[in-house]
Amino acid sequence: MQTHAPAGAAALLERPAPPRLPADCWEVERTGHPAGAVVRPAGFKHLLVPLLAASCLAERPWRITNVPDIADTRVLGAVLREVGAEVHHDAGAQTLTAHGAGVTGQHIPEHLSGQVHGAVYLLPALLAATGRVASGSHGGCSIGDGAQGQRPLAHLAAVMERFGARCLTGPGQFAATAPADGLRGAVIDLAEFAVREPVTGTLTGPHYSGATKTALLLGAVAKGTTLLRNPYPKADVTELARALGAAGVPVRITPEEIELQGRGGPLGAAELRLPSDLMEVLTYVSLAVCLDTETRVLLDRPEAVRAGLAPELACLEQMGVPLSWDGEQLRVRPVDRVAPVDAIAASHLLYSDAQPLLAPVLLRGTGPSRLTDTVWGARFGYAEGLRRLGADLTVDGSRLLVRPSRLRPVGGDLYGGDLRAVMALVLGALAAGGRYRVHGVGHLARGYAHLPEKLRLFGAEILEPGPNG
Repeated sequence: MQTHAPAGAAALLERPAPPRLPADCWEVERTGHPAGAVVRPAGFKHLLVPLLAASCLAERPWRITNVPDIADTRVLGAVLREVGAEVHHDAGAQTLTAHGAGVTGQHIPEHLSGQVHGAVYLLPALLAATGRVASGSHGGCSIGDGAQGQRPLAHLAAVMERFGARCLTGPGQFAATAPADGLRGAVIDLAEFAVREPVTGTLTGPHYSGATKTALLLGAVAKGTTLLRNPYPKADVTELARALGAAGVPVRITPEEIELQGRGGPLGAAELRLPSDLMEVLTYVSLAVCLDTETRVLLDRPEAVRAGLAPELACLEQMGVPLSWDGEQLRVRPVDRVAPVDAIAASHLLYSDAQPLLAPVLLRGTGPSRLTDTVWGARFGYAEGLRRLGADLTVDGSRLLVRPSRLRPVGGDLYGGDLRAVMALVLGALAAGGRYRVHGVGHLARGYAHLPEKLRLFGAEILEPGPNG
């Protein structure tokens, strides 16, 4: 007997399936215009990474709360398990407990280190914990000056050698061995791993942060006193130093130097809470301005956020962005006019990660602005995509000239090659209007937890690829 499907079912069967998105691509469009948005950033990624490394040096568990559910957390947790640590990550509760007493592994698997940059901080940690460490290449954003944008490791080896280690580095390989009688405290002027920013004369450069963090991790367990002069000044370093102090290391911190009395053995237990991620906070401030949406950003440890973002907040004030602090909330109100600025990304000034997030806002300026990056140089991989939307941008070496521009709803494809470049393109796409396929969104998983859900609070429609692409 012949049967017939209902007319509605037949229409569904005949309707072509929507095109499948590439695995590293989102479709992005702003379809809603909420009167306001309330959003809570996840915890501070750039602090979590060295804390996980430091947990390898402890004989008691480290418990960290407000942990972001991002790729770095999962990958570094897997590396710690590979080398013998016990790791329990509860993504729902945003907690992670790491117990490094069982760490014996001396090799960082390349299939894991190649996914994130943060595994580099396990190099000094495993050296100190086991006496030897080896690894292949390390991943993360390709913003360095090596082949294919690879970021350097030789400066980490140079710091290790100050503590008595012997190191071997080469393309795609790293090995270090501690002296038989253990690592010894050192006096290191971190100015040797930096350059002078020409306008303010302060220290900056791509090696400065990593050299300081490496020296902190080694100094905490070396024998004797370690004195670090001219340390990298930002929150990820000062908070790491305080965490080492909480684990039993006598630490003295001033703007000019950090002194550690090395334990000559393992660290103790620590209970630590991450502040809100500084760049995620800045992302929502920029998004609020670009979309004219009054926004409340809910913060963890707001005093640490305010201190850590001091240069960025000063820049936003100069731009005329109306911000107000109310307990654990940061309020962003719509702005009529954005004043032009001459902003510098440097180790004592703006984060290099911040300048791509400010560029879409400065397109609304009343005059030309200039962004200079003295850390990673020509980190303007978002410029071509924003130009496609109508932005008037000129790249000149490590400087970007941003002229006032009205973005156009042109639709189509946008391509970003690093975490903040992709985020700048998402900001631009939502501000311009129209529907876009943004490529490179896999980078966002390393810096933003549950980003599509948070962008929807601002009226964004985000179509993600299915489980099979």
